[in-house]
Amino acid sequence: MSDALESRILKAATTTNAVELPEFPDNKSDLPSDYEYDPNEEEEVEEVEEIDENDLLKYLDEQENPLYIAQRLFYKELNSTESQASCPTWKLECLPCKVIEDLYGHGWATVDGLIDLKTLKGKKSSHLFQGARAEAESLSKEGLFTRASDLANSDDPFRDHTARDDWITWLDPTQSDKKNPSNLQTILDFFNGPLHHDISRMIRLRGKTEYQLAQYKPENGARYERHRDAFPTDDPDDTHQRRVTAIMYLNPGWTQKDGGELKIYGQSEGHGMRDAADRTVPPMLGRLVIFLSGVVDHAVLPANTERFALTAWMR
Repeated sequence: MSDALESRILKAATTTNAVELPEFPDNKSDLPSDYEYDPNEEEEVEEVEEIDENDLLKYLDEQENPLYIAQRLFYKELNSTESQASCPTWKLECLPCKVIEDLYGHGWATVDGLIDLKTLKGKKSSHLFQGARAEAESLSKEGLFTRASDLANSDDPFRDHTARDDWITWLDPTQSDKKNPSNLQTILDFFNGPLHHDISRMIRLRGKTEYQLAQYKPENGARYERHRDAFPTDDPDDTHQRRVTAIMYLNPGWTQKDGGELKIYGQSEGHGMRDAADRTVPPMLGRLVIFLSGVVDHAVLPANTERFALTAWMR
């Protein structure tokens, strides 16, 4: 965690119990006994209050819009006609320019059909995603998923682990010959290759990327309550906070009655409204959602049928 972010969090969580004393009298010879020095008196101690993640984020957002903070991690400003006209010089391998512009201007974007035939080496994208879905189901049957709420995370003391019902397994793109099935490996290679290349050309990335496969079971309407994937930071050297979240959905034949949509919460400012409307994103097969991890509040709505998603968090 960067010093700037840490100091902002401590400021939010720290209070003092100091007792206000009367003004110091001018006539020091007549000091009352209350002013006498007591060597056994305990020094004032700062107390850190319990504060949940949402309250902490609300406090941080009141200091500055998190989108403005994250925009400072981009190599260039993208909110001008001149900067957008320079798109051909960005040398992107897979992402359309508008996706990058939406990331900068709104904090999130969606895109369909991004993995092309060249990336797939002749495979059809529908076969890839359906194959990845079958592999995910197989991993679940093998008992390789763990209930996320059972995982204690000492590095994330502010997160409420009862807010989610999903089951997860971590993946490593470098373990292609040992663990990952072929279709899931192809998607991991895409995340780790062209997608990471494009994001890193536009946003300062410094740390490790995590890959997680999540399963939402329809029993009791599995969901994930409103949350954010990181705290907002603009420290270019920070390697702890996630910068970008990328989610690829593996849900063939999805319809509205299946539930499990991604809900993206609108943002507002004290002096006006900005992207204030909430949006829902259907988790359709092959759809990619990308957002700035420290900016976008989001939730997974209750799933009425089995739902799989492969997520990468880039730092």
